[in-house]
Amino acid sequence: MRHRQSGKILGRNSSHRKAMYRNMISALIEHGRIKTTITKAKELRRFAEKTITWGISLGDILGKPVEELSKEQRAKLVHHYRMAARLVPDKKLLTKLFKEVAPAMAKRDGEGGYTRIVKSYPRRGDNAPMALIELVTFEKKIEEVEETK
Repeated sequence: MRHRQSGKILGRNSSHRKAMYRNMISALIEHGRIKTTITKAKELRRFAEKTITWGISLGDILGKPVEELSKEQRAKLVHHYRMAARLVPDKKLLTKLFKEVAPAMAKRDGEGGYTRIVKSYPRRGDNAPMALIELVTFEKKIEEVEETK
């Protein structure tokens, strides 16, 4: 029985699952949108929203230089970085999370709802239900796509 157990197993052991979520969150922050199965997208949403919340909850502290912060504010800043670093191991992506993604999400009204899941066509080959998971602030730049063609 699975009483009081949360999350899907996804046919993987715990270390593989954790690594998969870390890679998917990193890709989501880097690209703004990723394509995966619906089940993985729904599970990823839990971790991605929690990670983005660590960046948003800092509020005004992110905009100030480190020298101007009090000792308590510096401790809070380090704590939030370390908590987010559990799921975003790359320092460049961690900086992008706190400098770009979190301030853009903080401008939105309400709490949560930082990701969007859009169902897509089934995957060719095994007919697995696919979905796009994207940050709600994601805007595809059409000009760049047209230039590459």
